[in-house]
Amino acid sequence: MLDACHGTLIMHELYPAECTDETCDELSEVRHALIIGCDELDDCGCRGERPQELPRAS
Repeated sequence: MLDACHGTLIMHELYPAECTDETCDELSEVRHALIIGCDELDDCGCRGERPQELPRAS
């Protein structure tokens, strides 16, 4: 039997990964066929908390 989740794994930049399937309790990438980065979501909390890049001296 293949152990796989049918939800989408969301990889956050600032927070632990989460799955769209509420019954999923193993958040490894191996178990998920669908994996997206949080930057593809409009309502992710990571987006508003990213530090701004400072200008670099040349």
